[in-house]
Amino acid sequence: MHHAWLICMKDLRQRMRDRTALIVAVVAPLALTALVGMALSGSQGISMRLGIADLDGSALSHALVAFVQRPWLKGIIEVRQIASRTAAQAAVERREVDCAVVIERGFADAASDDKSKSIEILGSGSAQFALQGTRALVQDFLQRVASKRVDQLPIASVTALSPGGSLRMIDFFAASMTVLFLTFAVLSGVRALQSEVDSRTILRLMASPTEATAILAGKFAALLLIGLTQMSVMIAATSILFGTKWGNPLPVAALVATSVLMAIGLTAFLMSLAKNAEQGTALAAIVISLLSVVGGQFLPPQGLPDVFETLARLTPNGQAFYGFVDLSAAGSNGSIATIMQPLLFTLVVGVAGIAFATFRARAALQRIT
Repeated sequence: MHHAWLICMKDLRQRMRDRTALIVAVVAPLALTALVGMALSGSQGISMRLGIADLDGSALSHALVAFVQRPWLKGIIEVRQIASRTAAQAAVERREVDCAVVIERGFADAASDDKSKSIEILGSGSAQFALQGTRALVQDFLQRVASKRVDQLPIASVTALSPGGSLRMIDFFAASMTVLFLTFAVLSGVRALQSEVDSRTILRLMASPTEATAILAGKFAALLLIGLTQMSVMIAATSILFGTKWGNPLPVAALVATSVLMAIGLTAFLMSLAKNAEQGTALAAIVISLLSVVGGQFLPPQGLPDVFETLARLTPNGQAFYGFVDLSAAGSNGSIATIMQPLLFTLVVGVAGIAFATFRARAALQRIT
């Protein structure tokens, strides 16, 4: 244990002298959070004005109107009721709305696969985002109609994406950038360990009366402390600079711990699959970037089909990210139960990844001794 502690302290001192590591861990995520969050904060994110002309007047057409007026879309989609198709077209031409949906008569009576023919979407050529977003919303609604009974559609009562309310855009990106750069900060530490093995400088430690287990324990302990420090600094800095509310301290601390384990396990697993540090770094950077895109860390999922949030929560970084988002939105009402799934998911990924990387690292150390 004493030897492991000495190794841990040595690695920490080396990391503290690495200015690049400090930039990746703290300066870069804070700068990106400020730039992106503040740039979008004025409009509270992507938004559009949507006109709806309900000419059918049926329960199903009313359900469609309610579908685009769900609580968590408030502030993102501004809905304006329009009396006729002519009025809808005029509103688009005068740019009073970005896009308009005309629900034709007979919409409710059409067969399930023909309902889309009873809906017309109007929009100008310069409003491509509004057109694509409206089309996605309508298709999402029609898919729900085709797969479920109308009275089972989650329209009138919809669970918000995050319990407790909505977030400011800067709060969203504070959590996003913190989790994203956590993995990159830990990756640089894992790469340093792999570089020691590649260059055989680790043989100096092996020549001392220190067991391989103690060496690896010291290395991973240093990574754990680095990750915990980075997360703590980011949480404190965003709270002071941007007024971000991270939620109940106890569950936040628990999720910070498991998120750091997840980052270590994920990067160590990816690095252990490669032949050397360079290949491992490239592989990890590509995988982490892809997981960040799928995990929803670059674009808030409001207004997108539900499948995007489902995909995000299938990734370890997405679980950690959404866990922090849920706690922030829940405020003082947040608890361990609020983030039970992210806690278990990140813990399992972290422990499994560290165990696999440790097994591979011990085998590598035995080969070079």
